[in-house]
Amino acid sequence: MAAPSLARFPRERTWLLPALHEAQHAAGWLAPETLETIAAHLRVPLSEVWGVATHYPEFRLARPGRRLVRVCTGLSCAALGGRELLRACASKLGVSAGSTSADGSVTLEEMDCAFACAVAPVIEVDRVRQGRVAAGQLDRVLDEGSAPIEFGEPVVAPPSLRANAETPGARFALLRREAERRRTGRRLAVGVGSCGLAVGAGETYAVLRDEVARRNLPFTVVAAGCNGLCWAAPVVDVLRDGEPRMTIAHVRPERASPLLNALSANVGMEDADAAGELIAAQHRLLLERCGMADPDDIADAIRHGTYVTLGHTLDAGEPERVIEEVRAAGLAGRGGAYFPTAVKWRACRDAKGEPKFVVVNGEEGEPGIFKDRHLMEGDPHRLIEGLLLAAYAVGASRAIIYIHGEADLAARRVAGALAQAREWGLIGEAVLGSGFSIDVELRRGGGGFVLGEETALLESIEGRRAMPRTRPPFPAEAGLFGRPTIINNVETLCAVPTIVQRGGAWYAALGGGHGTKLFGLSGHLRRPGIVELELGCTLRTLIEQFGGGTPGGRRLHAAVVGGPSGSVVPPRDFDEPLIPRGRVNPGTGGVVALDERTSVRDAVRTLLAFNARESCGKCTPCREGNTRLMAMLGGPVDESRARELSEVIQLASLCGLGQAAPLAVLSGLREFPEAFR
Repeated sequence: MAAPSLARFPRERTWLLPALHEAQHAAGWLAPETLETIAAHLRVPLSEVWGVATHYPEFRLARPGRRLVRVCTGLSCAALGGRELLRACASKLGVSAGSTSADGSVTLEEMDCAFACAVAPVIEVDRVRQGRVAAGQLDRVLDEGSAPIEFGEPVVAPPSLRANAETPGARFALLRREAERRRTGRRLAVGVGSCGLAVGAGETYAVLRDEVARRNLPFTVVAAGCNGLCWAAPVVDVLRDGEPRMTIAHVRPERASPLLNALSANVGMEDADAAGELIAAQHRLLLERCGMADPDDIADAIRHGTYVTLGHTLDAGEPERVIEEVRAAGLAGRGGAYFPTAVKWRACRDAKGEPKFVVVNGEEGEPGIFKDRHLMEGDPHRLIEGLLLAAYAVGASRAIIYIHGEADLAARRVAGALAQAREWGLIGEAVLGSGFSIDVELRRGGGGFVLGEETALLESIEGRRAMPRTRPPFPAEAGLFGRPTIINNVETLCAVPTIVQRGGAWYAALGGGHGTKLFGLSGHLRRPGIVELELGCTLRTLIEQFGGGTPGGRRLHAAVVGGPSGSVVPPRDFDEPLIPRGRVNPGTGGVVALDERTSVRDAVRTLLAFNARESCGKCTPCREGNTRLMAMLGGPVDESRARELSEVIQLASLCGLGQAAPLAVLSGLREFPEAFR
């Protein structure tokens, strides 16, 4: 086996995860001699390289088969038949889950989550995911597979500016003029996100692109992100200057030609109004450009208003105002903890030590949670603008965007957006001619729910196992490499440009002072997808008005809110407002609806089993307690003992993963006691 090429990596421990990723991408797995080569190059003890490689679930220490089949059995997929598909795959392929056939032809694996929950159930064949897989389609999926669609690389064309400008505002005005010069006119924006790709959006895009060119029609076909209507994928948004947006649902390749015929004849499509009404009924701030803007074109992002706030802010030269507006808005972290964002920022700005860092947590490793990927895939420049505003506010000169190792589309689009922003003078030295300079890099994770804990994320970037640090000191004072650091979730930072532009008081008037929130709807719903509403909305609104209720009109039995760190909510609480630390806490925003056919006990065991597997092992209450709690759920449950152990895990665990791990158990025992007897 050829040794991996490591020359481009500096000989520093922080590059351990990137080196492991590159080596695995080249060979499909990490052989012992590969780990030795990496250890020697980075000057890290071999035992510690092994320790890191075995810690992250995405790294493979055994050679997989020539074909790799993975079946998602996360809660959303399990509710819709994922486990039955796994058993059917094992029978057809002649290999049990978690093993490779004797001849090395195929490996079958169970996935914790494919993060395409809105098109569940999902099967991945040779890294290409296919959604809404019915039992009768299994032969076709396994026999034929699916080739990935090539979309080309983002265009990184620098602006051709001929005039000089002395202020950041004037320089940005020149960029806007250049962006307008590149306007493409009428467009067909195909929703090419993770969910859409799994149900044929790539093929729809290719057919429309080729057919528009063949007919010489006045449209540009764009591979946009998902507009949130995942239930309707493949989706096409028809965008024409001076006319309202028209959203067309279920545009499979065979519908491409009728769609073009209707557009040429200037007649409507019968399903456009219903899809458009569901978008109009939301309060879209973060999602407003998803499905419309071209994520691979910075000029299009600027035409839609991105970086305007950054230009004005740098022109004013008031970084303190950014923190004040975020404080006035009451913006709290959208990763689930809802810690006041401005408190972190102020502490970091006031801390001594250089350089200061901004870290974007785009790991999103919780089953049933897929909102951040939609934002990064559909509007990466919004995230970058939020990051730049945060860095300017706290005085940071370095930033890292950390994205899940299997979120390939999100990482590709963010990487392209970063390259474009550098070419257009929005990242680097003296941004827009101001005194603000920033270096931004992209890092990929290796899986691991514990990476949602901010200090574990810092350990990972530094090239170690993802284990939480004891606090104090807090990251704002001593974070990445011991320097002052703020860590924010993708959704949190995406809210910042609008807050700074419109004012904190305006944002604080939304959602009773809590603003808007993205919710990922999945499970037993007619219309799963991503919805943005003001906090204080109810589960009933999400499930019935936007989710469309259950297919076939079956009775809803429960809803799991907030993923593995969340709770099981009974129907009597569906009218409670979703507010942080309220009776029904929205958490990270995942909502998995479960109808009367679903066992609450099985759902709780699925969530708890994930938490037990994902424990980093650093503290005993989480490492041992969750395993023992799982054993208790294997038969008739002694409720008092289960509650007692759950409370120990909550109170004694070091980080949020352990502290929240028993929540589903406790809520299940409280609301559905008969399911555990």
